[in-house]
Amino acid sequence: MNCPVLGRFGAVGGEVKMPSVEVAGREVFYEAPRESGAGHGHVVLLVHGAFDHHALWREIVHALARGHRLVAVDLPGHGRSTGPALNDAAGCRAFLAELVEALGLPPFVFCGHSMGGSMAVDFALHFPERVVGLIPVGSSPDWDIPAFFIDGWDTDPAAVYRENLAYLFSKKTAPDLITAYDRQIRSTPPSHCQADMRVCASFHQAGRLGEIDLPTCVVCGDEEFWIDGSRALHEGIAGASL
Repeated sequence: MNCPVLGRFGAVGGEVKMPSVEVAGREVFYEAPRESGAGHGHVVLLVHGAFDHHALWREIVHALARGHRLVAVDLPGHGRSTGPALNDAAGCRAFLAELVEALGLPPFVFCGHSMGGSMAVDFALHFPERVVGLIPVGSSPDWDIPAFFIDGWDTDPAAVYRENLAYLFSKKTAPDLITAYDRQIRSTPPSHCQADMRVCASFHQAGRLGEIDLPTCVVCGDEEFWIDGSRALHEGIAGASL
């Protein structure tokens, strides 16, 4: 099956006009970079985590695109994609199924960060024939979300944005990288951030991980606050690497 959206663009890092596709009444933007001479590896769907957008992947797409064909999407209400934002695991699953059909993707590797990693696992549980591998990055099968990270968006969103940073970085991370990332996630409206937290709270996958029979590479920093989630994915998915 050919993938009509891949290979349209030149080298990663140049000026790229992001194409869009209509999915469930939303205009969804994505980037599908491909370097000259790219190999014939996997199609890789890159899905960002809560509060974020496709630019999360900007430091790694150059390396990945040398041998694989990438699609990095802005989820509804994030980046350039229109809302409304997704609200629960079932809604994410339905959206992704329509997105994959709209883009004409062949069976692909699903790489997701944080919330996006949970979406990857959920999608593989329900549509295993569409996925050839999983890469959950800093993710978890279940999330214990403090009430402040759900209710706080209505009362003091600035405090939630600020508190969120404490969970995200190594103690050795350069301050300018933290500042840049903080600026990036603040471009997502508080109501959409709140929806992301509700999505995370709706995942309950721990009891079903044994059903996954796909090559899986769990990626996690050893200072990751949610490292227990990555360990649970590693232990629950047969043959997974960490």
